[in-house]
Amino acid sequence: MKLERKIQIPLILLVFLITVDIGGYMLIVPGTGIMDALYMTIISITTVGYAEVVPVAGPARLFTIWVIVSGLGVFFYLIQVVFRETVEGNLREILGRRRLKMLKKSKNHIIVAGFGLMGEQVCRALSETGTAFVIIDHQSERFTLGQELNYDILLGDATHEEILEHANTRDARAFISLLSSDVDNIYTVMAVREINPDITIITRAQEEVNKKRLYRVGANRVISPYELGSRRIVNSVLRPNLVEFLDLMTFTPRMSLSIEEYKIGPKSPFHDRKIADSGIREKYQLIIVGIKRDQRMIFNPSAREVIKSGDVLILLGESDHLLKLPQAGARP
Repeated sequence: MKLERKIQIPLILLVFLITVDIGGYMLIVPGTGIMDALYMTIISITTVGYAEVVPVAGPARLFTIWVIVSGLGVFFYLIQVVFRETVEGNLREILGRRRLKMLKKSKNHIIVAGFGLMGEQVCRALSETGTAFVIIDHQSERFTLGQELNYDILLGDATHEEILEHANTRDARAFISLLSSDVDNIYTVMAVREINPDITIITRAQEEVNKKRLYRVGANRVISPYELGSRRIVNSVLRPNLVEFLDLMTFTPRMSLSIEEYKIGPKSPFHDRKIADSGIREKYQLIIVGIKRDQRMIFNPSAREVIKSGDVLILLGESDHLLKLPQAGARP
């Protein structure tokens, strides 16, 4: 379809020029038949110039120059488009097979379904932080853009389980569904949750009524772009310095101070210990600003709060200190 759209305009223009040229020869050179006029037009446009069947003198000579100049550029542009798309398409197919084999070996990566305007911004942020991710999009133009940006991208429909398998959803740590309709997001969330019950799924809802449906079918977090955008606008007006501070910490890779999530597993050295006895502040010089537990958030927990398996600690501190935390409490 992409090739057909690209050649449609030059092809129509070429047919139009040929029709005009045929009529021109028949009008300028009396007695010229339609086949002879077509023959003269073709050999002129292609610069073959073999065995002229129409006397080319005076006005006919000037008209032939017009035929060559007007038709030659369009003709060779059309040939160039067909050749380039055919060769590049074959190369993309070969490279796509190789990349597909590499994607099947990916683990602990993030999958982004939908490479629209929001998907592009999400992928740019992931790329800046050095996070491994795979994109799924069904539009060939967006697929080409993803390749030009050197992203790992699959051309296909994220609602199809075969494409989800190609993206190695079973071994991914998170899935971000940014498809254009809530129906597609709901179907994709269901399919992803069935393939990987433990994966973190984040999606968006175009309509507020669909947020509960997305949570019911397995989404861990549902974002409403309009609600989120309005909150940010209000905070930018009322608390501009706070918004700038949070942006610097969360979206600047070279910023030494950072806020991170840290999930506590059953084998974590912090499991079943009070915050005061965990050593997180003394040994790692980190501050626990919040604990996510059973779908509720505990802000500024006291030193007597007991850390439990399944808790997600919201930690504030130096990036180097965050990296020194034991891997037993794997980050979500």
